[in-house]
Amino acid sequence: MRLVPWTLWPVGVVGLESLLAWASASNGAIQEWHESLADETAALQDVSSDVCWHAGFTKERCCRGDPTTSPDCWDGSYSFGECCPNADCWIGSFTYEFCCGEKHGLGGNKACWSGGFTHQLCCLANATSNSWADILSSEIETEQFYQMDDFYTDAQYGDEWGYYSKGHVLLGGGKGQDGTEQTQQFAHFTTYPMALSPHFARVFCRLLFIMWVQLDERAPFRVVEMGAGSGQLAYDTQQCVRSNALGLAPALWRRWAAAFEYTIMERSPALRKRQQSRGLRSVAGDAQTTGSCKSVLAALAASPACQGADGDAPECEAQERGTAEAGASVVLSNELLDAFAPVKLRFSLYGKPNITDCRSWQEVRLVHTITEDKLRSLLHILGYSEEMTEGTISQVRGYTDATFCAMANTTIGLEVQQQVSSNTSCLAITFSLSELVNHLDLGVPFASHNMRMRIRKDTKLSDRLRMITERLNGELQTSVALPRDVYRQVRHQLRDWPDLEADFLHTIQTHLFPVSISQERCDDLEWWFKAHEARIAKLALFYRQLGYPALHLVVRPGEDNFIDLVDCLLGPTGGFKLSLDYGANFEGLAHSLSVDGTNDGIFVPPIPHELMEGLPDCHNFWPKCAGRIDWTTFVDFTNLAAAGERRGWRTVFYGPQNLLEQFSRLNLTRNGRLYSVPGYPVLQDAWISRHVKGWYGRESDMDGTGVQRWTSFKALLLEKPSAKEVLSPILFPSWHLDTRHTDPCWSFDPSTVPLADWIPRQGNDSHDALTKLTDEINQDLGRQYAEGYEEAQLAVRLVDFMVAKSGCEAVHPVSAAAILERPVQWEALSVQQCPLMSLSRNR
Repeated sequence: MRLVPWTLWPVGVVGLESLLAWASASNGAIQEWHESLADETAALQDVSSDVCWHAGFTKERCCRGDPTTSPDCWDGSYSFGECCPNADCWIGSFTYEFCCGEKHGLGGNKACWSGGFTHQLCCLANATSNSWADILSSEIETEQFYQMDDFYTDAQYGDEWGYYSKGHVLLGGGKGQDGTEQTQQFAHFTTYPMALSPHFARVFCRLLFIMWVQLDERAPFRVVEMGAGSGQLAYDTQQCVRSNALGLAPALWRRWAAAFEYTIMERSPALRKRQQSRGLRSVAGDAQTTGSCKSVLAALAASPACQGADGDAPECEAQERGTAEAGASVVLSNELLDAFAPVKLRFSLYGKPNITDCRSWQEVRLVHTITEDKLRSLLHILGYSEEMTEGTISQVRGYTDATFCAMANTTIGLEVQQQVSSNTSCLAITFSLSELVNHLDLGVPFASHNMRMRIRKDTKLSDRLRMITERLNGELQTSVALPRDVYRQVRHQLRDWPDLEADFLHTIQTHLFPVSISQERCDDLEWWFKAHEARIAKLALFYRQLGYPALHLVVRPGEDNFIDLVDCLLGPTGGFKLSLDYGANFEGLAHSLSVDGTNDGIFVPPIPHELMEGLPDCHNFWPKCAGRIDWTTFVDFTNLAAAGERRGWRTVFYGPQNLLEQFSRLNLTRNGRLYSVPGYPVLQDAWISRHVKGWYGRESDMDGTGVQRWTSFKALLLEKPSAKEVLSPILFPSWHLDTRHTDPCWSFDPSTVPLADWIPRQGNDSHDALTKLTDEINQDLGRQYAEGYEEAQLAVRLVDFMVAKSGCEAVHPVSAAAILERPVQWEALSVQQCPLMSLSRNR
């Protein structure tokens, strides 16, 4: 890794160059993907094409019709359903003659065409087949399958049984044994503002001050923190301003303190109550909807300065959107975005999929099952009469039969039935197919006719399918599926019965099921498909070359709404959005999901033993303890930046959170005024806690959870531009949000999955690269990339320290070499009260 010189660059210049480079790179990746689709040798194997068409038998001859059109093509070894992509077109009254007969003209009978069933597919047999998952659910309504983001939201923030709404998140009353306020207030976890109080907040405070200067000492200078948790960051930041903890010149501090206002927007009623008990201004609102803008702007207009003031003061008038006088200047969030509800998507790499077409994608939904006996017992305890109990069970039994037996009797389900015992339940048949998708070694195909062929003739796949089905049949033989609304009703009735709720969590089973993306979801994600088309194309090329059947990606629809909300609050004169969280860029997260089909991108943080009492094992499968534990996800910072860019915003900075800190003094001039801003490091005491080590990038010994280094805490600073050019308030070099922008001086990229970065660096042939991968190389990669991730941060910290102690001359190449290469001078520098040096020793 190299030491990168840092300079205060105009954001507009850097942003323009980045966008121009990105446009060129995007077109290249998309073009390469389209060229690969036209190359039959580059595509994943179409087993039906390979097996069915030989000795004069062709798809054009045998498939342009229905099963009765060319009977000589089918001799018992092969069938129309296995070989032809249009096999699912002909069901019931839909026949080839009815839909494609000459009397209907070139376009066929328009009454036959809907969704994926088109003239090109059904009549000409030269389009990609519908997916087997689409066929499986074609005759049912999947509305009562829980959408992943809905389930996540209900379990975290729902009024009835949400973890945050019910107050499970809080530790006691937030008081220590002596009755004083304590910084650790959460039951499951701590956060950096609490663990490093008050120093973490003072780093923020300093950064906010620089933003205020760059916004020409805007007054009022209104800061909105979204999802403030215990309120520690808000409390410490306001104390920093009021007490002049930064050591600003008195006259300057008075102007700064007079302009500064701080408001919290909080979704959780329990957390909002805790914040208000600490004297903090907090208003209700959801960061994932623009609808919260109005209530936040009303709270800003009702600031203490406006109490009793003339009603005509512009800063005291709340509008539909932020104004120059009454809008926010900065919006902050710390560990908020990881709580946004995720949706898991699957993009098949078979055939010729179109990245921006929803029909090439599936989303994962959830289905809950419970045995009839357990459900009956639960309903009795809840006070249901015998008649109501049996009526409810009859209702869910009817739903189970109508939904899952309909799927088991599709052409795909019937193929499975031929492979398993006759007493296999409909639930076991359908769930075995959804579970099979996660067995990446099987390369489960996308097209329905290919799937039928594989189930019938691929012994490895059919043996695995039988094994899964037999296990599920034993588990589900007497079970029924709960429609989403029934599940919600049960959780509503259990909300005040914690012990009974825990028993319910022991007995309920959750199954993940791929379905077609609804039109409403398509509309919401249209911008996402287009914004990331080039990145997805690059990933698709990489994994198809390695033989993977699909990409697995997670998107949080709320991120775009969140940026829209911030855009509404900041108003026309612009401002800043600063987010801190754990996560990575788009491609790194996609790699981590695509190599493991069971990874849904949702994680269970460490849980104290006392909170686990009475609960099942919550760590093995994230939905198991829904509502009683916290969940989290890794933030996709690339997507947030893309959401900002589509609104004309600039990405100012992205990188490890400790790069927000500056130990050295900053001197800057704005509108003829000279400002001298003292530095402020988190490391204020000689004792170096594990959280201090974590702040400076040494997270490998934090809590033993095995979280990979590249996903650790980052900061993303976006700017909604004003009419004037604004400089970056962060001096240190930004990291890349797209691998095409990786600094060419980096010998490797420690900010992503090590193997995913290493393979392309070995040449164009991914398979050849894997043959070079020995166990020793694989083990060394993890260590090399983890150390590189830490050293990239340490390099910046050392430059900052050297400037703080010896001035800018210290980082001149000659001077820096003299210090770094001579132990005596290095020791002389390090003894100048710098505990940070202990972090770099023994590396």
